[in-house]
Amino acid sequence: MGAGAWVKNLLFPKRCIYCGAVVGFAPSCRCAPQLEACRRPAGGEVVAQEQCKLSFVQAAAAVYAYQPPVTAGLARLKFEGKDYLAVPYGQQMAQAALRVWGAGAFDFIVPVPSTSAQISHRGYDVPALLARSMGLLLAIPVCGDILRKDYETARQHELPLSQRKVNLLGAFSVVTSEKLQDARVLLCDDILTTGATLEECAKMLQIGGAKTVCGIVFAATPKQKP
Repeated sequence: MGAGAWVKNLLFPKRCIYCGAVVGFAPSCRCAPQLEACRRPAGGEVVAQEQCKLSFVQAAAAVYAYQPPVTAGLARLKFEGKDYLAVPYGQQMAQAALRVWGAGAFDFIVPVPSTSAQISHRGYDVPALLARSMGLLLAIPVCGDILRKDYETARQHELPLSQRKVNLLGAFSVVTSEKLQDARVLLCDDILTTGATLEECAKMLQIGGAKTVCGIVFAATPKQKP
């Protein structure tokens, strides 16, 4: 570490991008063992079909299981204004996508859309920020103008599993289908639980003309019983 970097780290200590603890000059955070335990087999990805039934989504992958300290990191990103965390998280998602599907597998990335009220309340759009970070590393376009969420729905995590799919019916629509014709789309979101959100978005993208839709998320929750 150079003198300038040493002074910078002394004045502005590095923090863990997950739990937020000060790391400083330590090689890793104390949460590192927990983080490693969150990684799934096959290089850190989990095929979502193992935990939920997907039909419109051809395949889906996650970097981590949705467990501490990943839960803390996503809470900081989504609810504590730490929008800069979308950069390293998106980079990890891009690396996972490369391991699962390889380079050149997709024509563009589509983030799961948020409503204007959600964006206004938070100040930024989490899936869009993750997609932007992914797009830079994968060197493919991000098309945030193709899909939109037309109205507010009840929060998925607050509903019983049996109601989550119905909750999203008709919530998304395709704004323009021109780019979608025969396109290979990578659909991006932050968390996967039942897959209902990815499924509804993928359905609309395929109705709009997409050839294939695969999903990538930062974290997937452990399998739950209905």
